[in-house]
Amino acid sequence: MSQQDQMRQRAHLQGVYAWGSNRYNVVAPDAPQVTLIRSPRSIPFFDGVALRDINLKEKHGVAVDANGDVYQWGLGFFDPAVLEPTAIEDVPLGRRREKAGANLTAPRGSTASLVLNPVKTLTGKNIVKIEATEEKIYALSKDGHIYVFSAVQQLQATPKYPGWSPNPLKLFNAFAGADIDHEVLHPAPSAHWGSTEKVHDIIVGDHHLLSVSNKGRTFATPISEEGNAFGQLGTRRVWLNAPKTPDSKAGHVETLLEPRVFAELEENHGGRPVSTLVPEGWLPAPTSETNRTTKPRARSEPAFETSTDPAPPPKPLAEPVGSIRWCTTLHEIPALRNINVVQIAAGNEHSLARTHDGRVLAWGRHTHGQCGLGPSFSMECVPVPTEVVLSRSFPNSSMDVRASSIAAGADNSFFMTTRRESSGGGIGMKIDLLSSGKGQWGTIGNAMWSQVVSQPSRVKTVSGLMEFSEASGMTHPVPIHSISVGKPGHVALVLDTVESAGHLAFGRDVMVWGANAGFQLGLSKRSNLAVPQHLKPLPALTAIAGGNIISEQDGLVVNPAKAAAMSVATLPTADAKLREADINSGALTHMPHNRLQLASKTKADTRLPPSIAAKDQLAAPGAGSAAAAQQGKTKKGLTVEESIKAGTVSTVVYWKIIE
Repeated sequence: MSQQDQMRQRAHLQGVYAWGSNRYNVVAPDAPQVTLIRSPRSIPFFDGVALRDINLKEKHGVAVDANGDVYQWGLGFFDPAVLEPTAIEDVPLGRRREKAGANLTAPRGSTASLVLNPVKTLTGKNIVKIEATEEKIYALSKDGHIYVFSAVQQLQATPKYPGWSPNPLKLFNAFAGADIDHEVLHPAPSAHWGSTEKVHDIIVGDHHLLSVSNKGRTFATPISEEGNAFGQLGTRRVWLNAPKTPDSKAGHVETLLEPRVFAELEENHGGRPVSTLVPEGWLPAPTSETNRTTKPRARSEPAFETSTDPAPPPKPLAEPVGSIRWCTTLHEIPALRNINVVQIAAGNEHSLARTHDGRVLAWGRHTHGQCGLGPSFSMECVPVPTEVVLSRSFPNSSMDVRASSIAAGADNSFFMTTRRESSGGGIGMKIDLLSSGKGQWGTIGNAMWSQVVSQPSRVKTVSGLMEFSEASGMTHPVPIHSISVGKPGHVALVLDTVESAGHLAFGRDVMVWGANAGFQLGLSKRSNLAVPQHLKPLPALTAIAGGNIISEQDGLVVNPAKAAAMSVATLPTADAKLREADINSGALTHMPHNRLQLASKTKADTRLPPSIAAKDQLAAPGAGSAAAAQQGKTKKGLTVEESIKAGTVSTVVYWKIIE
């Protein structure tokens, strides 16, 4: 089957392809017996479905359909027992094993071996974007509201006494349909939120949330007590929600979340301990004389100490950290006031912001150089947004260096730049991709495995690409359409190599590199990549639930007959006229013909996913597979395009609905 025929087939048959770690039944919920998916395969539940957004974490997955309703799946959603650390957490991900055998060693619950398809949870909110952590999910609606709800099904039960609703048809929610427990995030009163202002975009790290409004203002919200451990919030004064008590009403309490490095310098700690500044062997043994007295005790009794030192301030009375109501306030970042921010990005514990004039500001953790501030900046954290000087990464002949886009994930940052290069008597435009941060798994993309890269460096094979345009008769730089960074450090990049006129037989080229311990690169090999590489074309849709799988059980060499059977065409090949057009069009770049390309924007019909309750799937095993075969309602005339997104030890290709 030719490359062109495969592109036409995917334009008619939409699907969601995922690969990587299936340890928690996220990548292949229809195949719970398989731990690692080595190459792309479609999830039967989403066949023929286009999505507004999708997010794959290691223990659960989240997706948004064409109506803006949220679907969740994975063992982390169905079975909260998997969130508790057990012996299975100590088993290396790279060990070849059967999931059933691993469960015998450390059971994770009765749901691990069941086929449990995605379940509709949050409905009626018109969600357009979804962001997730392992415990909480943040959803952005079309009207600019941010909703937060639990990632665990058992914690989504609605409150016993719902609140008042301004809609008379839903007075006190008496006539409302079943919904999950959720909260809405609001800006702090000091933000002076305008009537026409709304949240435009959100992004989350491991412990913090960033949001930007349509007015260019940037806000931060802690997700847990570690939300500002490395200064990733950009502010230390936050509002937490206080529960109702017999002596007080529910409200807010103001507190300080100090970065770790500054918490050590507080006065009640007596300054930073000298032991943290010099090697351990340089200091004499600590003396036993202190200003503390210890009550004599037996070995089995705990220590009881008294001290003349002032007691540390008590922690504020607030909601539990794991609750979705712990912090629901958007705090404006003081250093970014009056700065027009058009794009935000976040890694595990660092943050990025791009201004309207192409400058980049970074703050947060800098232990691996992920803020890109250069080798001269040696602090482990950057508490205040600081400009990243991108011109230092180019020769002096480069002029007008600007960032056209940014991306971040795990401990890495990426900067897509444009510049003018004066050479040979002329001035030419160049497009480059710079990266900084942890390069242990090749995530930097510069053919090296450096642990720390603090100065942004050019990513090989995707920087400075040029192509010839027949329309203009000149060479032009190849733009970068999108980039997605996953955990713990793999990258999926899409080049904008499609013609403006559009041609179903050709699309945008995809490059992947970085960490590959869980086969998340989809190359059927397990070695990490330090240089971007192409993916093979996607196979046909999965015809049978649990089939069409190349996993760790196939060994290093896959049976050729099995690999060939996965690429059988389900549509007839193109007619002679279209084939002649394919030959005349040729390849848009000097890259391999047999490679993965993603379709550009097109009008298409899509359908909604089938709906089945989780209790029905648990009560009758196999009911989920039968429901997945049902057809949902059809949505006509939507603008869609293929997109790729890197998740946690996984990657997904899906048809994205363009609003």
